[in-house]
Amino acid sequence: MSNGLLSDEDKKIIMNDYWSRMQDTVKLIYINKKDTSDCQYCDIIKQLYNELANMSEKITLEEYYYEELDPKILNKYKIKTAPVVVIKGRNKGLIKFYGIPSGMEFPSFIETIVKASKGETDLPQDIIKEISKIDKDVNIKVFVTPTCPYCPKMVSTSFMFAMLNENIEAEAWESIEFPDIAKDYGVHAVPKVVINDEVSWEGMVPPDYLLHNIFHAIGHEHEH
Repeated sequence: MSNGLLSDEDKKIIMNDYWSRMQDTVKLIYINKKDTSDCQYCDIIKQLYNELANMSEKITLEEYYYEELDPKILNKYKIKTAPVVVIKGRNKGLIKFYGIPSGMEFPSFIETIVKASKGETDLPQDIIKEISKIDKDVNIKVFVTPTCPYCPKMVSTSFMFAMLNENIEAEAWESIEFPDIAKDYGVHAVPKVVINDEVSWEGMVPPDYLLHNIFHAIGHEHEH
């Protein structure tokens, strides 16, 4: 693949429509597997992030091998397996994507990088206010597939929640690449959302529904 994964046309769109809107630097922390025999996309993902980072001086890429990862990094970013990328910009909480952000997920993934460079979301003001009240640890997992039309919106919503509150950790999981984990969480349809390994449902929901279920998971009464 000497000519790269992204076509010249793709690159032009990314540069003009996305990277041109970036504000601060965003760091992509990519954790790869050293043994890629059971990781079909590891090398492709690595190439993808390299290409994205090479197109903007506002994107830096750090790469590690999961097998050699410093426990401090493992704990800091709460890494469960690989391949995974951590998006680190002005977001307050943790934003991670396990697997390859391909297909329908790709545009919303690069939009998340742009949002992280600003620390901004396009959530309604009343939702933003409620998110700021979350004072307990919240883990949101969204299981997706590359062809699911409703998944990107659900991932994007959960990532925006993490953008705004340091107690929130949002993870997208490409379920085809992690069949065992998807099976553990009973993923039969996507998007499947799991909050704190307790509250879960299938299907895309609006931000207020996600908020309501977060408050339910952490034992708060939601005011709405």
